[in-house]
Amino acid sequence: MNFLNYIKTKITITRYNYSNIKRYGQLLELILKFKPKSVLEIGVYKGLRSAQMLSAAKVFSNEVNYYGFDLFENFYSEEKILDKELSKKPNSLDNIQNFLKNRGKINLYKGFTNETLPKFLNKKIKIDFIFIDGGHSIETIKNDWFYVSKMMHEKTIVIFDDFYHDDQDLIKRFGCNNIVSNLENKYKVKYLPNIDNIVKKKLKIQLVQVTL
Repeated sequence: MNFLNYIKTKITITRYNYSNIKRYGQLLELILKFKPKSVLEIGVYKGLRSAQMLSAAKVFSNEVNYYGFDLFENFYSEEKILDKELSKKPNSLDNIQNFLKNRGKINLYKGFTNETLPKFLNKKIKIDFIFIDGGHSIETIKNDWFYVSKMMHEKTIVIFDDFYHDDQDLIKRFGCNNIVSNLENKYKVKYLPNIDNIVKKKLKIQLVQVTL
């Protein structure tokens, strides 16, 4: 056990618990609980939570495989994607690679996930821990779930970000609400307790855990 990483992770969790994005501390708590050796993240953005998840996973194993999917610098050549996906502009692939390079076995995939995930699926790799936080349109999240669901084994943990509350107009177009509501007959669906109130965007956001 890597006690330094454990202490760093617990400190990070505490900081999240005193912030306006408490839900992300739950990601790290789950990694400490389930000890994944492989992590797949859709929506790398600036790599901060990627690094935190890797640090938590490496509490228990030095051999952690990380797979990160994003548009990276391709984001800037795509018109209207901010409005279409309610997304943030990610860092470049090279910058993320440099930021994460000493934190695990890093594998980054650039492009739209309706193209990159099917190619990755051909590798037939099963993933322990999956975090879906890429494009926020229902169409994109549905696509992401379709492919990652085929990468699950009996102990895989899948976490959806962006389960929205109150704003029904938003929920009709964005977020994971419509996807996870249709999974409860086949999967175990758990709504994680911390709900963040993003005042500037007038949003309430929650994480959802899905397992077999």
